[in-house]
Amino acid sequence: MELIDVHVHLFPEDVVDEYMENYSSHSKLQAVCSPTLDTLLEEYGGVDVKRFVILQEWESTKPFRSDNLRPAAESDRFYTRCYFYYFNEWLGKMQREHENLICFGGVHPDDPGCNEEFDKMIGDYGLMGMKLVPCMQHFFLNDRRLFPVYEKAQAYGIPVLVHTGGDPVPGMEIFGHPRDIDVVATNFPDLLIILAHMGIPFFDETKDILKRHRNVYTDIAFTIAYDDVLSFSKQHEIDASFLTRDFWKSMLISLINDFGCERILYGSDFPFIRPKTALREFLDLDLPDKARDRILLKNAREILGLS
Repeated sequence: MELIDVHVHLFPEDVVDEYMENYSSHSKLQAVCSPTLDTLLEEYGGVDVKRFVILQEWESTKPFRSDNLRPAAESDRFYTRCYFYYFNEWLGKMQREHENLICFGGVHPDDPGCNEEFDKMIGDYGLMGMKLVPCMQHFFLNDRRLFPVYEKAQAYGIPVLVHTGGDPVPGMEIFGHPRDIDVVATNFPDLLIILAHMGIPFFDETKDILKRHRNVYTDIAFTIAYDDVLSFSKQHEIDASFLTRDFWKSMLISLINDFGCERILYGSDFPFIRPKTALREFLDLDLPDKARDRILLKNAREILGLS
């Protein structure tokens, strides 16, 4: 079996323990394994993963000292969660050193130099996509200040993966709603957009966006793992009394059929989900082999421009 995991988070080893401790202190999402490359490869042992897509993401309540990262002062003036532009540079280094990694960088609309950072992200670091995390970076996906960046991404032909749906940081659920991507997809019809997490719990809104826009896709990261979805719901005090494993499996199958298997990408959400747990849950769904193959491999290969 071959697959591409389009939703992975990694962090530099010299800050990873301190960072995860800090992240857990203000988030309701706990890592189940260390977010390092060695751990990722170990967790996926025996699985033929053709590529890992590593995503830009950094939220903390304090700055970090790191040999790999430096805080970008210009961005930090606007972003109270210590957003690191230099994470883009580190991702570029990781991508150059590991041929099976594809890295997505990020920008922040509050930064007046975000257009220049995007050019650097693509031109200097060679990153192959962009990740936006509105719930952590505190902006809306349809923020007009991002339109020049979307236009650049469309011109470069690179995908933009955006966090949508529930937020691990309480109080930030207002950001990242799937409906906010409607105006973006309308204005940039050739921009490849991936709505992460199927927009959970806004499945109907995600479905509507996919029906309206042929350039929009979704990934199944996190949503595929029943036990973790149930735990996350309870932590957020969401009534999950109806959420049996059989119900969740049938719901996912129904959503995949409604979305269309050619619009869905496979993602694990490592390190918050163990990769083999996500893969086992996915393979346990009653889907035809053709649909599995498209979701696990072919769709991502086409979007990422891989031979």
